Parts: sequence; C-alpha cells; structure tokens
Amino acid sequence: MMKNNKTLFCNRIQTKRYFDRTMIDKNRSDDKKGYTLMELLISLAILSLLTVAMVSTGFSNRERISDVAYQAECEKILYALLQYQNEAIMDGYRRQVRFLEGRMQVSWTKAGVNYKAYVPVETLTFTGSYTGATALNLYQHGTVSQGGTINLISFKGKINRIIVQVGNGRIYLDEALSE
Repeated sequence: MMKNNKTLFCNRIQTKRYFDRTMIDKNRSDDKKGYTLMELLISLAILSLLTVAMVSTGFSNRERISDVAYQAECEKILYALLQYQNEAIMDGYRRQVRFLEGRMQVSWTKAGVNYKAYVPVETLTFTGSYTGATALNLYQHGTVSQGGTINLISFKGKINRIIVQVGNGRIYLDEALSE
C-alpha cells in the first residue's frame, strides 16, 4: 500500500507541475507572444527592398510601354502606306500622302469624288521628304512619284525611318537609330 501511495503521490505532483506549467504559460502577462525588435527591423528591411525593386521596375515598364507604343505607331504608319499603295494598284486611282503634324493624310479622287483619310499619331513626329508642301504620290502601277525618307521621331529621341524607293515603289521601315 505504501508503494501505491507513493506512486499516486508522485503522479499527483507530476500532474500538478504539468498543470501549473501550462496554466502559467497561458496566463503569463510577460509571455513572449510578440516580435523582437530585431525581427521587426529585418522584416521592415526586406519589405523596403521589395518596395524599391517594384517601384524601379514600374518605371522601366512605363518606358518599355512607351517604346512599344512608339514602335506600334511606326508599324501602323508603314502598314497604312502599304495598304494605300495596294488600293491604288487594285482600283487604279493614285493616292497622295502628306505627313502633317500629329497625323498622316491620304487623299485621292475616285469617280469625281474627293476622299481624305487621316491616320493619327500620338507618340512621334514626322520629318523628312514628304512633310509640308511635298506629297508622296502612290501610282496605280505600283510606283511612287519620288524616292525619299520619312523620319519617325519619338519624344525620347529614337528615330525610325520609312524609306521609299523610286524605281520599284518599295516602302520599308528602317529601325532603331537614336540621337
């Protein structure tokens, strides 16, 4: 019986110690439930680095987007020229192209009716052979009135050129010159 009492007494003490320890841990006011100052500083440093990385890539994305928009407008001008050249060949009426500020103007006369079409641009300006009073004529047999170059200048200084060849009427985009 003595042995049983001793075992029972030991079990009670162990149970009481376990209970006291768990209750103390749950009810302690000085419990370590928060973060240390070092953990907070490291977290803030990592967050700051991520923020700086995201902001810096955001600015480069904006530049990339404006470059993509500029390139798309250069191709839009080229494909519009090629389209109007093909239309002149198909319907037999010449097209007259002028490069004005903020737009490309295409005009033609068909069955006594004058037509004008405009291709607006927002990310570039025109310089070169067919700006101002000089017009580019696209004839019905596929040739052009004169050879020349249209400079497509972005607002950041990048220059693409559309080159028009006089003999065969070939029109193509020569890319990526920068000042």
